[in-house]
Amino acid sequence: MQKDQRLLDLAALLLKAAEPVSWREIQEQFSDDYAGKGEAAIRKFERDKADLLELGIPVRWVAGDEDLPAGYLIDKDEFYLPDLKLPPEDLALLYLAGSAALANGTFPYARDLAHALNKLSFAARAPGASEAAAAAARHLSSEAGEAAEAGPATIATRVEELSRAVAQKKRVNLVYLGAERRERTERGVEPYGLFQQGGAWYVVGWCLMRKAIRTFHMARIESLAVNPAAPRTPDFQPRKDFTLADHATRETWEYAHHPPVRCRVRLHPPLSAEVRASFGPRARVEEEDGSGATVEVEATNAEGLLRHVLALGDRAEILAPKDLRRRAREVLAALAKELP
Repeated sequence: MQKDQRLLDLAALLLKAAEPVSWREIQEQFSDDYAGKGEAAIRKFERDKADLLELGIPVRWVAGDEDLPAGYLIDKDEFYLPDLKLPPEDLALLYLAGSAALANGTFPYARDLAHALNKLSFAARAPGASEAAAAAARHLSSEAGEAAEAGPATIATRVEELSRAVAQKKRVNLVYLGAERRERTERGVEPYGLFQQGGAWYVVGWCLMRKAIRTFHMARIESLAVNPAAPRTPDFQPRKDFTLADHATRETWEYAHHPPVRCRVRLHPPLSAEVRASFGPRARVEEEDGSGATVEVEATNAEGLLRHVLALGDRAEILAPKDLRRRAREVLAALAKELP
């Protein structure tokens, strides 16, 4: 039996079963594939279980009790979506939106979206369900070929690759272009999590080169390779004191690039609440006469603060430290030369 057909038949058997299916029953149903008492049959079955899990179909073993026998089953709570209680026209719109995102080719979680569309097609028979399920199947079957033809990885594919690396706790190797000196470095990273801020994606994890937790801007990752060894075995465990929320809520000037530097910024009137709030909750703001203000922050990424202040235009200027103020003047002078 072909592998694809075997996986479909195995999933169908476990989904239809009213109680856990024993290994002996599975062997009887798939006598040409899992026959014999040796370890080869068990290893083949375990590989099939792993492949089904990759497709979003969780097969697990239950020990059994007084009411149920021991055996294998598919966790229907994880496999099926709950009743969405949406009218047919809304479900059709949901399928259409999901299919359009897959067809676009830039959605960063395309594989997860494809799984969701497959599950939606089981959860409800809305107009367009079969078409969306077919699109999802085509995406899953051609995923490897598309990746090979894509050339340089896009941010969307990097987000998807890193998402899987985070979930599977696999180390990655990056070629990274630094923000300040524009130096390329090759480094190993243990990715702990992903987040989006200001329309940009970031990955945060333990940098083996710096021996510290670092945050990487996805657009400056020039190449990415996930450790191929032992794909189903974790390479690391995140530090116990790590929380993604702490890093996702940091301002760009709070990323660790150098020792802390106390910086002061003057905000000129008229001062809006949005500009004041743009320096984050940890900034100390001193109101001035005339509705202006002075903001004091601790920066470990002065270049990030510089970009933020320059983006505010004539509403803000850096007062201290002197080196950062001088750097701001240099940037503004260079921009002035480019103006007609």
